[in-house]
Amino acid sequence: MKRRDFLQRSALTAGTLAWSSRLDTFVRDLRNASAGEGPWDVVRAAFLIPGDRIYLNVGTLGPQPRVVVDAVVEHTRQVAMTLPPSTDWHALKARVGTLLNGDPEGFVFPRNTTEAMSFIANGLELQSDDEVLTTLHEHVGGLSCWELLAARRGVRLRQLELPVPAGSSEELTDVFRRALTSRTRVISVSHVTFTNGTVMPVADIAAMCRERGIICVVDGAHPPGMVRVDLRAIDADFYASSPHKWLCAPQGTGLLYMRDEWRRRLWPTLASGGWNDTSLGAHRFNHLGTLDESRLAGLDAALRLQEAIGPDVIEARIRELDAMLVARLDDIPGVRIMSPQDPSLGVGLIAFTVAGLESIELQRRLSQANVRTRVVSEYGYGWMRLSPHVYNTEGEIERVAELIAGESGGM
Repeated sequence: MKRRDFLQRSALTAGTLAWSSRLDTFVRDLRNASAGEGPWDVVRAAFLIPGDRIYLNVGTLGPQPRVVVDAVVEHTRQVAMTLPPSTDWHALKARVGTLLNGDPEGFVFPRNTTEAMSFIANGLELQSDDEVLTTLHEHVGGLSCWELLAARRGVRLRQLELPVPAGSSEELTDVFRRALTSRTRVISVSHVTFTNGTVMPVADIAAMCRERGIICVVDGAHPPGMVRVDLRAIDADFYASSPHKWLCAPQGTGLLYMRDEWRRRLWPTLASGGWNDTSLGAHRFNHLGTLDESRLAGLDAALRLQEAIGPDVIEARIRELDAMLVARLDDIPGVRIMSPQDPSLGVGLIAFTVAGLESIELQRRLSQANVRTRVVSEYGYGWMRLSPHVYNTEGEIERVAELIAGESGGM
């Protein structure tokens, strides 16, 4: 072997071992951590978040853990060394399928939920006066694709109001049931609303759609990495997501799952080699020309970290922090919580208002204390939104509550 080849291969091996070794160390430290906050201190240390920053906006973008950054960098280095990109599609699909309980052959990896939703909408053969039902709690990334069809093809788009906060799953399902018409062809709904964390009864809505021959599209931008997702149980026609949120995968990692019949029936939005080879099933939608496969290496690392901590452990921690935050906010005079407080109806995203204080001003003041938040200005709601994740500490929740109480005059 030539010396140059030897050095390149040695560098590749060392780099590959660097991120996987870091993951092994994380797993060991997690197992050895004492009870209480000990394991969560280990989790926090796995991220690059500065110690003086309280990040409560994973609902927009999840910070990448060290192992994810390392995996992306190493894959990028491979390509820079003129080594071929090395995505193991079979292994990646299998890992996602295990996490979300879905058929591995049904997964496509666009850049985000927005792109996945556009793949769906543009691939359907909807005609003028066909009706799409959705809600007044949809993110622009899951709504604009239907607005485009309304403008271009004359598709009728109706946005329905949801109860705030919701009182029951049946109440939410009934919103759609009452709105159905003979022209309804698609129901497009978020699994967890970005506005206030309402958990929509997507399995019930999908079943209702199936009975009537209506296409069910679920914008699942938030749940993967936040709560257990069972795609087989939901049984929607399509499920779109953004692993760059709660899974803390790299920016540019999206996810699309489609039922078996749509893997051959849906029209591709981007046409590349094999676009019309239906024997490829859903994988033909992964033929997007040259793409940055380093993001898929990072997604794989993020999934491995999720496995190491445990999806159920992660969900329990998120719910624990949610409950703590809601309890502290409830004690502050003038605070009105807009999110469901029933754990079966709400999770992850806590929306609220403070009497006499605009949320955008509260956000500005919190940012001065190095607290990252989100204001839900869409639809004129004007709600403050906080979204805690496993890297947040109980002390941070207490600190944010104190800051809000101070700004509201509640201390």
